[in-house]
Amino acid sequence: MENSPRSYEETARKRNQGFSNFAYFLSWVALVISGFIALLNFSALLNMKFDVVTIVMFVVFGGLAFLIWRNKDNLRIEYDYTFTAIGGGKADLDVAKVLGNSRRKLMTSLSLKSVESCGDVNHQSFQRYLSMRDVKKHNWFVNRDAKLTYFYFVKSNVKHVIVLELSDTMLGIIRPYFGYGIWQG
Repeated sequence: MENSPRSYEETARKRNQGFSNFAYFLSWVALVISGFIALLNFSALLNMKFDVVTIVMFVVFGGLAFLIWRNKDNLRIEYDYTFTAIGGGKADLDVAKVLGNSRRKLMTSLSLKSVESCGDVNHQSFQRYLSMRDVKKHNWFVNRDAKLTYFYFVKSNVKHVIVLELSDTMLGIIRPYFGYGIWQG
């Protein structure tokens, strides 16, 4: 623990971003087209042309433009993993979701002392925790074929299993902060 850094951060990004970038571009095209159609129908409504088709077109395309605008950043998701050593053998692992490289949402702040079990998702213990009753599973990774690590812990009397895409460097830094027998695999 003396040789590990006080803080370390890494980001999990999609390796193959071609499809995501193409879908993001298409969402912008659909947003502009649906917004334009909604504006045309709105201007017709302002010119006192109140017929059912104009109202429906305005509502449908305006709503579609809003939904696309609201959800377009979900096509570009990254996860930030931040390790922070507090001192006295205590450390935290923060997981944040980054949407569209602009909005950041903290998913959890995990005290490594509260982790009851962790390891590679290919280890048999992972399946045991998944099959438990009333366990909440959180997948906070972007590449399915990456080396994935699970963490099982109880927070506010709720059982959680989170799956993260941590590098070997990050795993090497956080493993000394676990108690005996916590690491599986």
